[in-house]
Amino acid sequence: MSNQVLVINDLPGVAKVAGMSNLPILEAAQFEVGLLPTLILSTHTLGYPGLIKHYLNEAFDDILNHWYDMNVQFRGCLTGYFADSKQIDTVIDYLEKIEYDLPVVIDPIMADFGKLYAGFSEDFPEKFRKLVKYADVIVPNLTEACLITDYPYSEDLTPEDYPKISQRLVDLGAKHVVLTGVSNEELAQDEETIGYYVYTADQEPQFVMHHKFDTWFKGIGDLSVSLIAAYHWLGDSVLEAVKKSTPYMEKAIQHSMTVQRDQKLGIYFEPIIPEFANEIQALRDSHK
Repeated sequence: MSNQVLVINDLPGVAKVAGMSNLPILEAAQFEVGLLPTLILSTHTLGYPGLIKHYLNEAFDDILNHWYDMNVQFRGCLTGYFADSKQIDTVIDYLEKIEYDLPVVIDPIMADFGKLYAGFSEDFPEKFRKLVKYADVIVPNLTEACLITDYPYSEDLTPEDYPKISQRLVDLGAKHVVLTGVSNEELAQDEETIGYYVYTADQEPQFVMHHKFDTWFKGIGDLSVSLIAAYHWLGDSVLEAVKKSTPYMEKAIQHSMTVQRDQKLGIYFEPIIPEFANEIQALRDSHK
């Protein structure tokens, strides 16, 4: 089996988000990463004035077509931020053409707090609706899930809404759904928690919750989906991948809170890499 995985995401030169989070985690998991940048930036888009952006334009299509012509086969594919909706069409065309099974993990980065991010065109939800057909796993926040499924969004969504939203994503073609940023007061046990809702058709849905910290760092979602993808591609169920990822997320946030570092640089996850890499080595050894 190929050890190469494909990451389709933006690439900021400074700050630990997007491709700059995906690559070190997947490489620590001993995957060879093929990177297709959707956009190259000097920094991420939050808090840095004078941001420099470089759009790939037709080069995005040309690179993916070149890999197709070379018959490069990937073990998995992770999609994140798309610079424009046309890139989603290009990826769909590629997935239609390839003649091998490619498990795709989709992080539909486009929205939060009930609305699209600034600069995203109104057709993004429709494009993701078509891409979901190819999803082995989709990992949206509640806003993104509602936009893709045309489910009415509210800040007051409850655990009763989660299976309805998730089933709509399954109806669109996703095999597994991991809703992020969910709450469940019944599971809180006297502490504020946040977490994941893991849904697969014909299986009992599960919550995976963790402590909710008072601070937030950009790139937490990128780190989370990288960990989940790594475990899942190595054979863990989606639920087990989420469960294994959660402690590393908490540790990375704790490290980020204690280190003397500009918070705009995003999540500081480097200290978790040795422990994660050792666990991955043990997992790979168990499969030999």
